[in-house]
Amino acid sequence: MSTVRKRLFSTLLCSTLLSAGLPTQAAEKGVATDLEPLHHVILENKYVTVMRVLIQPGQSTLFHEQHLDYVNTHIEGSPVKIEYPDKPVNMTEMKSGNVKFGEHQGKSDTDKVTNTGNNVNHQVAFEINIPGPQHFGNASRPDNAAFTQVLDKKTVRGWKVTLKPGASTGEYTQHGPGVRVFFTEGRVLIADQTHTNRVKEVWVHPGDAFLTEPGKVDITAASGGNIIFNDYELL
Repeated sequence: MSTVRKRLFSTLLCSTLLSAGLPTQAAEKGVATDLEPLHHVILENKYVTVMRVLIQPGQSTLFHEQHLDYVNTHIEGSPVKIEYPDKPVNMTEMKSGNVKFGEHQGKSDTDKVTNTGNNVNHQVAFEINIPGPQHFGNASRPDNAAFTQVLDKKTVRGWKVTLKPGASTGEYTQHGPGVRVFFTEGRVLIADQTHTNRVKEVWVHPGDAFLTEPGKVDITAASGGNIIFNDYELL
């Protein structure tokens, strides 16, 4: 094949791959999710690794591999482009307030995310470090309007909690370890179960995350606006 024909063939092939949304070059070497530079590890115990993900407009993560069950809370969403080593590109949107679950136990998935929007893409995500379920107990929450279940998987459950000013969750029992992620700013009172009428007072901000432990829980909104958070519990 002549040099001119080779160049023409290469151009046509590249054009075909682009139109199909397939990679035009060898995939970048992937890294573990907790080692990807835009996935900042902020909390960790033997059960979970919690990461704050911040992607500037136009910025891309590296290709990163997920091989553990993965819960992703979108604090501030954006349109995104998701690339894979062996699949077409996915143009989609991470919507603020949404929860995405990745079932990766026993199978890995590698992708690269580009923020195609105009604001910082802000996520709080956690990997479940121990294959499960671990049978901590039947995770449940009070049957009242404050709680809306947003996740029900074999390893984890999650609820969105909306507390009006002065309102309380009411006391409930948490059986397994978990993660709590806030969407709003304000003061919350967390009951101290070892001392009557004593609380821990915390000022929270959008995206604040906390590790939680089994035990009695009672949370009160103590500011002028609603307190909204997601409450996750491992099974």
